[in-house]
Amino acid sequence: SLCQRRRSCGKKEITMEPLRVTTAPDITLTTINGQTVLFSKQTGDFFGLNTSAAHMIQRLLDTDFQTAATRCATDFHAPQETIGTDLLELINELVELKLLRKEGPSNP
Repeated sequence: SLCQRRRSCGKKEITMEPLRVTTAPDITLTTINGQTVLFSKQTGDFFGLNTSAAHMIQRLLDTDFQTAATRCATDFHAPQETIGTDLLELINELVELKLLRKEGPSNP
């Protein structure tokens, strides 16, 4: 799993494995009419991202999951655990929609 939850002294602790994401083939991150979108060059379809999601995706495409989560937590002045959970949910949603691909030890 990408995010393992375990109990430690009554607090939730998240351990994150190495993970990188890339856009799926024929998908590009771009801006259309002032909105950041994931755009399919093959179909012409696009998936609009809100400002926070666009920022998170850009961080993810530039670096690995752990670094992106740390930087986004700083950028948004939010707990890293919260950002990590949100980031993982965003990744999973976009992978399910075939807009992003996971790359890592268990996802070559």
